[in-house]
Amino acid sequence: MNSFGHSEASYATETVLGVGVVIQREGRYLLGLRRSEYGYGTWGFPGGKVDMGEDPLAAASRELLEETGLVLTDSVATTWRTGWIEPGKLRHITLFVEGGSTGAPTCMEPDKCEAWSWFAEDALPANLFEPTQLYFSRAQRMGSPQRGRQ
Repeated sequence: MNSFGHSEASYATETVLGVGVVIQREGRYLLGLRRSEYGYGTWGFPGGKVDMGEDPLAAASRELLEETGLVLTDSVATTWRTGWIEPGKLRHITLFVEGGSTGAPTCMEPDKCEAWSWFAEDALPANLFEPTQLYFSRAQRMGSPQRGRQ
């Protein structure tokens, strides 16, 4: 235990800030089938790491464009979640950015994403990427502005 009463095991030696870009159209969410090492074979939101000194909303816009070719519109940071990439060593903090987009999604980085598909919330794939799964959990979605965007 440290002086704050927390277990030392809850501390990471490194923390990575990332963004998950939540795009919803006609009640369906855009998810990509991941090919990258972390989360391989799972479905997740477009997104990625925030570069040093980069504004998180700018990172969301950049990542969405790089991965899907979509242009982010009306973006708002809504919630964040944390989890482990390597327990006890590398922790991730994911800031979820909800917004609209223009264009049709394309696999711009086929080495990182195999396909983009739209899913209704009641028909999500079972193999969700951990941060995406956390986003959809009931407790974390309460009051989300995206609920009103259909």
